Amino acid sequence: MRKSLDRPKAARYEDEDGIATEESKTAYSYRLQRVLVVLLSLSGLGSLDSLALAVIANQSNLAIEQWLHFIAWLFLILQAGTLFVEPDYLSRFRQSAFGATSSFLFFTALFADRLIFWPHGTPLTLSYIPPILNAVQLVVALGITITYCSIPRRPDVYRDGKIVDQQYTTSILGRLGFSWSGPVIRFVAAKNGLEVEDLPEIHYQIRSRTLRERFDQVSKNRLWKSLLWSHNSAFVSQLIFVTITSFATFLPQIALYFILQALETRDGGDRNSTFWLWIWVSILGLSIVISSWLEAWLFFVSYSRLGQPIFQQLTAVIFGKAMRRKDVKGVAKSTLKAVDADKGILVDEELGTKGEDSIKVTESEDHEEKTRQSTTNLIGVDSYRVSSFVTFIHMFPGGVVKLVLAFVFLIKLIGWIPLLAGLAVPAIMVPVNGFLSKHYAKAQEELMKFRDKRMAVVTEALQGIRQIKFSALEDSWQCKILDVRRKELKTQRRVFKYDNILVAIWLLGPVMLSAIALGTYAIIHGSLSPSTAFTTISVFEVLDMTLVVIPELISQYLDAKVSIERVEKYLNAAEKKAYIKAGSTISFHNADIAWPAEHEQDQNRFFLRRLNIDFPSNELSIISGKTGSGKSLLLASILGEADLKNGAIQVPRAPRADERFDDHANASNWYLEGSLAFVAQIPWIENTTIKNNILFGLPFDSVRYKKTLAACALQKDLEMLPDGEMTEVGANGINLSGGQKWRVSFARALYSRASILILDDIFSAVDVNVGRQLFEEALIGDLGQGRTRVLVSHHVALCISKTKYLVLLDNGSALYTGTVDELRENGGLKSILAQDGEEQQKQREETQTRIASKIDDSEVVPSLPLNQSRRESNITKQKYARPQTAKAPKNFVQKETREKGAIKYRIYAEYIRASGGFLHWILILTIFTLSLIVTLGRSWWISVWTRSYHTTTASILNSLYYQAHPQRLGELKMVQIDNNLWFYLSIYLAWSVASTIGASRYFLIFLGSIRASNDLFQQLTYRVLRAPLHWLDTVPLGRILNRFTADFNMVDSRISIDLAFMLHSIIQLMSVIIAGMFVSPWMIIFIFLLLPVCMHYAIRYLKGARDMKRIESNCKSPIFESFDAALMGIGTIRAFDKTEIYVRDIYRKIDTYAQAYWHLWLFNRWIGFRLNLIGAVFVMITAAFIVTIRHIDAAVAGFALSFALEYTVVFIWALRRYASVELNMNAVERIVEYSNISIEDQNGGEPAPAAWPTEGNLEVINLVTSYAPDLPPVLNKLSFSIKPNHRVGVVGRTGAGKSSLTLALLRILEAREGVILIDGLDISKLRLQDVRSRLGIVPQDPVLFSGTVRSNLDAFNQHTEEELRDALKRVHLIPDTIGDNYASSANPRETIHPSPTYHSPKIYLHLDSPISESGLNLSQGQRQLLCLARAIIQRPKILILDEATSAVDIETDALIQRSIREDFQDSTLIVVAHRLSTIADFDRILVLSDGRKVEWGEPAELMERRSEDTFRRDGEGEEEERGLFRRMVEESGEREMLEGMIRREGHEN
Repeated sequence: MRKSLDRPKAARYEDEDGIATEESKTAYSYRLQRVLVVLLSLSGLGSLDSLALAVIANQSNLAIEQWLHFIAWLFLILQAGTLFVEPDYLSRFRQSAFGATSSFLFFTALFADRLIFWPHGTPLTLSYIPPILNAVQLVVALGITITYCSIPRRPDVYRDGKIVDQQYTTSILGRLGFSWSGPVIRFVAAKNGLEVEDLPEIHYQIRSRTLRERFDQVSKNRLWKSLLWSHNSAFVSQLIFVTITSFATFLPQIALYFILQALETRDGGDRNSTFWLWIWVSILGLSIVISSWLEAWLFFVSYSRLGQPIFQQLTAVIFGKAMRRKDVKGVAKSTLKAVDADKGILVDEELGTKGEDSIKVTESEDHEEKTRQSTTNLIGVDSYRVSSFVTFIHMFPGGVVKLVLAFVFLIKLIGWIPLLAGLAVPAIMVPVNGFLSKHYAKAQEELMKFRDKRMAVVTEALQGIRQIKFSALEDSWQCKILDVRRKELKTQRRVFKYDNILVAIWLLGPVMLSAIALGTYAIIHGSLSPSTAFTTISVFEVLDMTLVVIPELISQYLDAKVSIERVEKYLNAAEKKAYIKAGSTISFHNADIAWPAEHEQDQNRFFLRRLNIDFPSNELSIISGKTGSGKSLLLASILGEADLKNGAIQVPRAPRADERFDDHANASNWYLEGSLAFVAQIPWIENTTIKNNILFGLPFDSVRYKKTLAACALQKDLEMLPDGEMTEVGANGINLSGGQKWRVSFARALYSRASILILDDIFSAVDVNVGRQLFEEALIGDLGQGRTRVLVSHHVALCISKTKYLVLLDNGSALYTGTVDELRENGGLKSILAQDGEEQQKQREETQTRIASKIDDSEVVPSLPLNQSRRESNITKQKYARPQTAKAPKNFVQKETREKGAIKYRIYAEYIRASGGFLHWILILTIFTLSLIVTLGRSWWISVWTRSYHTTTASILNSLYYQAHPQRLGELKMVQIDNNLWFYLSIYLAWSVASTIGASRYFLIFLGSIRASNDLFQQLTYRVLRAPLHWLDTVPLGRILNRFTADFNMVDSRISIDLAFMLHSIIQLMSVIIAGMFVSPWMIIFIFLLLPVCMHYAIRYLKGARDMKRIESNCKSPIFESFDAALMGIGTIRAFDKTEIYVRDIYRKIDTYAQAYWHLWLFNRWIGFRLNLIGAVFVMITAAFIVTIRHIDAAVAGFALSFALEYTVVFIWALRRYASVELNMNAVERIVEYSNISIEDQNGGEPAPAAWPTEGNLEVINLVTSYAPDLPPVLNKLSFSIKPNHRVGVVGRTGAGKSSLTLALLRILEAREGVILIDGLDISKLRLQDVRSRLGIVPQDPVLFSGTVRSNLDAFNQHTEEELRDALKRVHLIPDTIGDNYASSANPRETIHPSPTYHSPKIYLHLDSPISESGLNLSQGQRQLLCLARAIIQRPKILILDEATSAVDIETDALIQRSIREDFQDSTLIVVAHRLSTIADFDRILVLSDGRKVEWGEPAELMERRSEDTFRRDGEGEEEERGLFRRMVEESGEREMLEGMIRREGHEN
């Protein structure tokens, strides 16, 4: 119940929906209604007094009924007076409801009284006063009812400044007629457009938070029970409405029967039937209004109180579960045991979740449930299926009621023998229908599986689009996608085949049912009257619709059952357990931890065992170890994101979310003891501005914020970005580099209120100098001091001077733990430093050689680069300054466009072209025309048949007698069957069989649909895979996926059906109009008079519904995008204790979607109710013509009325189907939009020579390139030359242009000026695919696809197994030989001694070991190594490594670099590196700054240049900065090692 806080008249009004403003309270008025009720009540009493006087003048005493009327009027007057004294809005509304009920009951009593006595009383004449005064009382009572019903319930209420939906604001009359949607519809008509901001807020009862709380309150052990109990009142209302509606459905048929029977008696010469004819005509119109209104409200209750709320509720509940669920990347379902045939070794793939020694093998179905996409499908597919089924569940009880009523009616009408004969048709068809439905359901199930596969492969391609473009695999992936698509469409054809047969049965069923029943009736009785024939046909149509819908409902039930079980399984999945105990420090006590699994008893996971660690408070602690040793698992256990099998873990207790009071945080109370901040190994960045990413919901503290930017070396990056800190970041930081993403993520943790910072490898993606700055100014600077910092890093030597505590992990345990001093004493420190490949004797740098002096900041000017390589773009040193005028930040992510107005003709033309062309559709229209002729001909033949009999009244009464006494049918002698009966019956059966011609039209439409789907999908796939990287980076993945999934699902199976039924409804409408003209040509005038009224409402509806559908489509994407983003960052969100914030955000987006969906169905009800009223008028006009025109007999009347009864339904469905076609063509519109995007040049240029490049010579001459024509250059006048087989290192600070150079070499960035020559050929003049396919690249962000090790190394089976294993050996993922030290160990995790120099061998020993989505069951380093192995397999002549080993430990990096030197001696290597040790011994070093070459030469030569020689001119006239490489070496922390490497290389040269 809504609680009103409104007591005094002028007091503030507030309820659950919102708060009334002063303006809305002023606008609220009921003064007119109040006065009118009193005046009408007095008028009614006055007419009663006059009536009493008239009675007294004619009779000696006052009739008792007049006294009763007198008392009733006094009661109504007293009731009207309460409106003047009641101040409360809701109490006044309840009084008006009581008043309306009282006056309506009184009106009903008066009307019944007059109806009973009028035929038997004195004939009505104007001279007789009482009947006239009684009529006055009737009108007055009705007027009082309407006036009461027009009093509004409350003033308009507002929520967050927006008006709330007026369903509970409007009057009774407005609510019954769906009139509260009028303001929105008028707004659309006036503004010719609608935005989501223009829509009212939804009311309290269907807001997501309310629905979620209601679900939690009634939560049962089964999901369906929880849904039932949380919406019990709505289900009860639905049941009541469907029962009443089922009874009301037959009212028009009953009225039709009596009208035709009265016409038959009139045709027989009875002139006294006219009165009853007019009565039944009125009842016919009224019955249509009542049944239509009841049906409208039934559907409104079903959609607004069940369908939509359940979808919202399930979405909210699933998201809430996702926030609590274990972060499982894969679940052990079975283990893979296989024998390596080559070596005879048993491989036991005990797979874990994060890849530290073992990885989980998952069965495909179970693994599917753990992917982000499959979790999102629970909302997009399963929740929708459940809500759709619940919306129409009322048809089950409704169908039962209709069947019972129809049988009773038909037994009374034609007898039980004809009925049973007719029911033989469905009896025969039901098993056939069941057989076909079973195959249809099976085909549909297979279709859903193929759709899931299609979604998976498209998602995978889009997520790995960079790797696809880098390797020129567009054609291969297109074939892979289209192969899945072909299988899907093949299954879709099967679905359409069964669907088409079912449609044929659906068309033939009612026709044959009525034909056999009527034929049997005619044979038994020897005649067929119009009243019997046309009423029977009408009832059979209602009955058949019920019989047809039930199999469809059963199919929906089966779909919903599967979906609800999937959702229930997800909701019952294991949740994150609170195993962390409160303590003063972070400590582990004999703890065994593992990556989370669905079933904790699963032992086939990677474990860290017997951990005894005590991290000191307010100090820096370092966790080190080889790649895959369990470092991230240790951090996850501190965050509560692991499974604790034994022992205990203590972490300081953080305050609850409701105790943080972040809004009131300031410098004096900033830090919260025990609160955590986390930087993940894969940084999670939100799709918002950089500033919002750093603040992360906290208040803005200018001093702290600036310190954070400076400490994280972000100030220069912000200067380079187009809008500085307000630059919008794409999904997951797509337009930021790896280093920028890490530093923004680190800045978020540093700015936070956390007293504990958990940091996973923050140095791997930044260069040496930036790394040192992060350490000195952030990690141990002002913002880091006094906080407990636990850092995973391979850069122990960099941090050792300020580190208090060290942990070294190896072989599933902590090999060394303790303070730095303790480890120094026992020799453990030396081992740790040696493992990291760094010397203990770290050199101290001079303060004057800091990084700040490296680049003159005053020369750096902001530009507008959008870095598409996920790295910093850089800018040229241009001499202009940032404009001082403020400007709105630019959106990196493109706003989703939305067409306005009707769907353009070109969209329909494109669909017609794709589906078979105009000839195909002309054939379809021809068949539809034939179908119209058959429909009219069948009913016309019935009228001819019934007119052929001249039935006497006696024969009719005789027939009715035997219908009333079926037990005496045996006494009835069989009439002589004349030849005329067989003639008419055979022709009627022929017409009936000819109705199956309609099935062929559906077949042609379905065939066209398949063609269109295939054609449009190929176009879209081709364009998207070849779209520029800039477009792919600025368009969210969810938006593209919407086209490939939801929109194509619409094109595949929905649009064709809507088109078919729209044409079917148009044909039916034409048949109604033609049938009406049989009554009288004058009917056409009334039809055309009603048509403008219909079109007035239809145009308004279409304008509103069209925009609403587009808004609904656009509002759905943010839900999926937010859901997917939250799932990706679930660890970060939970670590920062921001779960409730993200739950609130998803509530807001669900409610925004609900606004559009709610109004879309409200508009449907609005138009349906109004067109039903118009339909009732049309039927009454047709019936009035029949009654008025004396020469129209019952046969013609039955023919016309049977069609006229369908006018309302047919017109509504024609309009609705047209609206559905137009709204669903929005899917084609959206597909065509993306099918017309600009793509990279595919055909330009000459084919490259077959073996090109043969030498590997690379020359760059005056190269200028940028990310867009209107953006400043990111590489400016860059020139250098690389000799064949040389190894070149590319270095420079973040944003120098290193990754831009790699993109230019692959022509991701096209040259604006200058050329790139490879073996003397200008790559801009070669075919794009040839250039990319002949070069190799390993990017910093490793791209893996779900599948196996084999499929990731060799996606298209182009290499042998030996080649694949050899590549894994060369990157040290498996050993050169499988020694006994590993193979013979029963449980290698139990070993404590240092592991071999290879990583997680158990997964890589078997090439069919599974890789989860995005390779998330591997560590970052392992993913990089697997990508490097993939590049090695290709053996390119030129290989580009873009920080390809940044996340692996230094020892492994050294081994890999050795392998690269040995294996790529005949290849040209270009290596972008942050670790100078990676490239210190290369042939040449290229030092970049702001897109320019500042140093170029041999490492030894560059070391000769001193920093004092800052600038001089080189031979090409370029101004070069001198000594930069030398300074980088001196500041690296590896100075002596690097100088030794460079000296050795120099001597060798």
